[in-house]
Amino acid sequence: MKKNRSLVIVLLALLAVSAAGCLFSFVFVSWQDLARQGRRQTAQDFAVREEAAGDLELEYRDWLRLPNALRSFRSEQLLTMDGFAAFRRVLDSRLAANGLQAPRIDLSFASSRDAIREVLVKFNVEGSYRSLKKFIFEMEAQDKMYFFNSMQLNANGSKVRAAFTMEVYIGE
Repeated sequence: MKKNRSLVIVLLALLAVSAAGCLFSFVFVSWQDLARQGRRQTAQDFAVREEAAGDLELEYRDWLRLPNALRSFRSEQLLTMDGFAAFRRVLDSRLAANGLQAPRIDLSFASSRDAIREVLVKFNVEGSYRSLKKFIFEMEAQDKMYFFNSMQLNANGSKVRAAFTMEVYIGE
């Protein structure tokens, strides 16, 4: 019986050692999994920050290009005072080419804002619908920044009366 008892004690000791080993391996594997998750989370955080830094760099480069783009916009789209005189000549020539006469052209200069001055050009004309339509398309086709703000058309037989308000922007 003594042999069986010592055998049972040895077996219980082995069982205890194997249970402790299982418990240790479970704790060790859990610790490794937590460490792996931490590294994965750190890598994901780094990827998110790297993407944000890339977006920020692109935005910064856009901001660096902005002054040149603004200068380009001003030179290509806004009229100078000499360009405004050319605009007036183009307006008069387009009116004449389409058989339209503006008895009076009113100019209203707004105050300058960010070195850009808005000029409202108001005039009335009378002519055929076709010539008014052609005049509008010819003026809109110009490459500088001026456009029709409002148009009021009234038909009177074969003639159409039109009241135009144009916006012209002058860079100072």
